[in-house]
Formats: sequence, C-alpha cells, structure tokens
Amino acid sequence: MKHSIATRYGILLAAMTALVGCCVLLVNIFYLERYAHAAIEEGQHHLTDAVEKQLIRDAQLVAESLANNLDTAVYGSDFSSIQEQLEALSRNTNVAYTYIYNTSGTVIHDGSAELHNYGRHISELLPPGLPVTLEPDTRKIGQYIHIAQPIHSGETTFAVLRIAITYTEAEEDIREMSADLALQGKELRNSIVITSLSIIILLLAAAMALVFFLSQHLLAPIRQLVDHCRRYAAGESQIHFKLERNDEFGLLGDALEEMKDSINRSRSQVERLAYHDALTQLPNRRMFNEELNKMLSWADRHNNQVAVLFIDLDHFKQVNDVAGHEVGDKLLIQAGNRLTNLLVTEAENIDFPVPESLLLARLGGDEFVMMLPNCKDRQQISRIATRIADVLDHSFTIEDRRYTVSASVGITLFPEHGRSVTELLKQADIAMYAAKHSGRKRHRFFEPQMNNEVISKMLIQQGVRDAMHKGELKLAYQPIVDMENGDIVGAEALIRWEHPERGPIAPDTFIPLIEKTDQIMPLTLWTLEHACLDLIQQIMPRRDRFKLSVNISGAVLREPAIQDAIHNIIQRHRLPKHTLHLELTETSMMENIQSCADTLRDWKKVGADIWIDDFGTGYSSLSYLHSLPIDGLKIDRSFIAEMNRGQGDQVIETIITLANSMGLKTVSEGIETESQQHFVHSRGGHYAQGYLYAKPAPLKQLLKLLDKETLYEPL
Repeated sequence: MKHSIATRYGILLAAMTALVGCCVLLVNIFYLERYAHAAIEEGQHHLTDAVEKQLIRDAQLVAESLANNLDTAVYGSDFSSIQEQLEALSRNTNVAYTYIYNTSGTVIHDGSAELHNYGRHISELLPPGLPVTLEPDTRKIGQYIHIAQPIHSGETTFAVLRIAITYTEAEEDIREMSADLALQGKELRNSIVITSLSIIILLLAAAMALVFFLSQHLLAPIRQLVDHCRRYAAGESQIHFKLERNDEFGLLGDALEEMKDSINRSRSQVERLAYHDALTQLPNRRMFNEELNKMLSWADRHNNQVAVLFIDLDHFKQVNDVAGHEVGDKLLIQAGNRLTNLLVTEAENIDFPVPESLLLARLGGDEFVMMLPNCKDRQQISRIATRIADVLDHSFTIEDRRYTVSASVGITLFPEHGRSVTELLKQADIAMYAAKHSGRKRHRFFEPQMNNEVISKMLIQQGVRDAMHKGELKLAYQPIVDMENGDIVGAEALIRWEHPERGPIAPDTFIPLIEKTDQIMPLTLWTLEHACLDLIQQIMPRRDRFKLSVNISGAVLREPAIQDAIHNIIQRHRLPKHTLHLELTETSMMENIQSCADTLRDWKKVGADIWIDDFGTGYSSLSYLHSLPIDGLKIDRSFIAEMNRGQGDQVIETIITLANSMGLKTVSEGIETESQQHFVHSRGGHYAQGYLYAKPAPLKQLLKLLDKETLYEPL
C-alpha cells in the first residue's frame, strides 16, 4: 500500500507549540520554498534541454542522411526515387512538410506524388521567420524542428532539402513529467507546513533543527532525480530514474523511466533509418561511406588495396513502368539478397577484415555499391564483377511472373584511382556509366579519360533546361517536296542548339542524352509548341495546306501525361486537320502497343496525322500497321544511301509497294542525287526530303522557298 508523505510526518510535527511552530513555520516555508522551487526548476530545465537537444540531433541526423541518399536522384531528376525515399521518411517520423528546392529557390519536389508545389518559390511555402538558405540551418519554432540540409555533388551545392519534424509525443511527456514534478513539490511544501505545525511544543532550536533535517530528507528524492536528469542530459545513457519507494516520488521515478525508454526507442528507430535502407535493410549511403572510410584507413596502414564496385541494374526502369513500383521494390529486395549471398560465398576465398554485412549497400533507386578489401589483383576483382553480372542476369520471379534485368558494374581502386571516399565513389559511378554505354552486362575499371566524357554529357543534360529558357534552342525546317510536281508540300521541324560557349551542338549528340532524363518531355513539348506557332502565324498564311512534321521522342510515350499535353497543344492552336504530322519510331510504338494505339487515336481525333519515322530499321513484324492508326511511312535515309553502293533498292521497292497496298503515303529521307530521286519516283514514291532540295534552315529561309513555284523540275 502506498502512503502519503503528509500522513507519515503530520503526526510527528503535531506536538509543536503554536508560537514556536509559527516562527519555525514562517522561517522554514521561506527557505524551503526557495530551495524546492529552484531544485524543481533546475530539474525541469535540464530534462527539457536534454530532450530538446536530442530531438534536434536526431532530426538533423535524419535530414543529413536523407540529403546524402537523395543527391543522385535529385542530380539525375529521378522523381520516382525521390518519392520513394520521402515516403519512407514520412512512415517513420511525424513530418509536417518536405521540400527540395534548387539554388534559385524553386521547388523541384514537395514529397507528394502529384508535385502540387513544383515550380513555386520556397519562400511562399515556408513559415514566417525561416530564411531561404543554401547552408545548413536548424531552428525549433513551436512544436516543429525546421531543418535545411544542402544536397551536394562533390563540393558543389545544387539543391537543398528542407523538412519540418514534430515530436509532439516527447514534448507532451516532458510537459506531463514537469507538471508531476511541480505537483510533488507542492505536496512536499504542504507536508512541511503540517509537520511544522505539529512540532510547536518543542524548543525553538530543537524545532528548527528537526524541521531542517526533515526537509533535507524529504528533498533527497528530488535532488536524486535532478542529478539523474543532469547526467542524462550530459549523454550518460545508463541512467535509471526508478526509485525504490512506494510513495509519489516512486511513481514519478517510474514515469520518468518510461519516458526515457520511449525516447531511447525513438532514437533507435532514427538511427536505424539514418544508417539502413528502408526497403532492402542493407546499409545506406551514410553507413557505407563511414565504413568505407574506416576500410581505407585500414588498407593504408596495411599497404593493402580496396576495390569499390558501383552496381546499376539495366532496364530496371522498364520493370517499374510496366509492372509497377511494388514489383520493382520486390525485385530490388531479391537483388540485394543475391548480392549478399555472393559476398558470403566469396568470404570463403577472401579473408575480409570486416563482416560481409558491411561490404554492400544500396545507394538508392536501382544502384548498389560494394567494397572488396584484401583482394589480390585486378583479375580476382574482375572475376567477382563477372559473378555479380551473372547472378543478377538470372530472371526474378515475382508474383508468378518472371522479370529480367542485367547489371553494369564500374570499378575503382584504392589507392590507384583515389584516396578519399568521395573520389572513389564518383569514379566508380563514372566507370559504371562507361560499362553501361559499352553494351550493358559489362564491368569496366575506371580510366582517367572517362571523367572528361562524363562531365561533357552532364553539362549537356543539365544545360538543356536553361537553353529552353534562354533562347539557345532554335527550330530549323527542311522542306518535303511532292515528287510529281516539285511543289513544297511540307517541312520537318528539327531542333538546333546554339550553345553560347561550345557553339552548335548536334542533335545526335544531345538528344540521346536528354532522352535518358526527365527533360525529354519538356523538350518535346517545347519543340511542338514553337513549331505550331510558326505554322499558324508564319507558314499557313502563305500555304494553307502546308504539312508540318514534328518528331515525338519514344522516351516520352512512357509518360502518362504526354497524351493530354500534346492533345491540349493541338486544340489550343486550332490547327486544321492533317496539317500536323507527328512522327514516331517503330521501336517506341511497339514497347506498349495497346496504350500507344489509344494515345495515337486520341491525337488523330484532334486532327493530327501519324507517321512512322525511320521505317524499316525497327521491328521486322508488320502486323502492327493494321492495329495502329498510321497515315504514312518515312523511308530511312540509310536505305537511300545504300543505293549508291548498289544496295538497298529492293528494300525501298518493298516499302513503297507495302505502303501503296495499304493506302499509306511515303516520304523518302536523305535524297541527295538526281539518280536517287529518279529511282524513288519511278518506284512510286510520293514525297521526298534531302539535301538535293534544301538543307535544314531557319524559318525565314523556308518562307523564301515557299514563294517559289517549285524546288525542281519534275521528271
């Protein structure tokens, strides 16, 4: 049974005389009030300060870890990977908001799948008093901890992660414990008053001595709890708040112990999130960097070498796009398990100085990284890289369906290629891209010249966004002529990039690179928008039946929003039917023929014609011509060029015959000589395009050509 302090000591003080007791009471209350109040306030202050500092450290740890994990995804504008990691954060903490903005303060992700705030300035979204900064910044306002964490690429900050985390449960515990502490202090003071009144029969000196002794005895639990709070705030984790008592102080100690356990559990969850990948449970980038740094120090001391292998899954995005992210996640888990088992097997042949569980990490998306210490030579490392490609090349069975991916592996060596974690990872990433471009399911060791190639490609991928806004992109038009009468019946819109420093950048150089980023859709829509404006405002006043051809990249057909985006552009400009020709390649159409057919039919409803570009170079099956709403075929220039070497004639004849039998028109690309023109025309070709008639040129030159009756005299 729990007994009240007032009950135990009230009887003892009842014998005090009234006069002496009053004097003792007044003196005791004055000094006890000051001491108890100061002790309670100090305990509350230390407890609150300790918890708040710990919460802020935990929040900073989460933000820093997340920013490190996001650098590759944000750098490559991989929105699906960004969304995945932000969702993992929201499942483990109470997040008020998450924003990622670039160095201009423009929001590029807000943590939502719909990207409601994309493109807004971050200052419009932050609470008052928070600065727009590119430097680390942590502020606690009310119940929220607001953190700004830069996202780096090497030494350069190119984006900032800003999050707000609330730990209302911990703060509520602090308030409750503080209230309990204050209540117990109040009860203590009341008990002293009763005790003092009870000892009025004793002499003044004896009464004062007795009251002082009792006061010190009763305040001992508070002093003990205050001392424990101070030590816990200093980082002593083995502190226990339990008091072996059956009174109110015992209850308070039990409550503080429960709160400490709750905070420790929260800290453990935060540390798990900060150092492990939420999906595969492998070490994440932060933990791998720390372990790799330790391993480099070990290798330096023992004159040893460490290999860093950067592993990227080929064609993984197709699995995500076709089967969904849930299947993609399961594939990543299986891939991580296969790589882990491979390391366990290799441990039988290589004496790893650390457990195998520390040698493999998932950086994010479909990227894994592995370190191999204590390897003998490049041959042994190459053998392991080959095994990695082999184990990931076997199909993955998920929900009774099989999915196939491969792996490209980039390898860098310590100390041959670098001596820091950042340098080794960067160079391994560069080597991985070189392996991917050399044919996939390959591995490559880093070579110095790879760095210049990657930097050049990166500048192109990053620069196209600014090029659209700065007017560096222009449209050139190459006429398409009627082979019967030589009239210009249309033109193909071709994009050109005039870089202010590098000069003209050929489309064959930058478009394949842009197709691998999320900038291909804005670039495609920019081209279509400007081509439609030129058609309506400049060309059609001269030729009202002019046909304008615009290439639609196959990469954008996988974007769900492309159908409506192009539909809206055509409707907004009110283009007459059959004046806009949208050109797509065979390969891009065949990747998902049913959804592609629905998209093409929608574009035809608003007046566009659909042409197959580079016909004959893609799929050999022609059955799709019956299922897709096709209006014409463009014969690839490679077949025209083969005519000069006495080849390609039969292919051209076959394509023209096939088109005529199906009621389709043809455009022969790459006509450069009169003999080529004569051959195509004699075989029934309808339209032609090439240097024989005109090279691609700015709009004003096309308009001059339109003033002519014909470009050549028909045969």
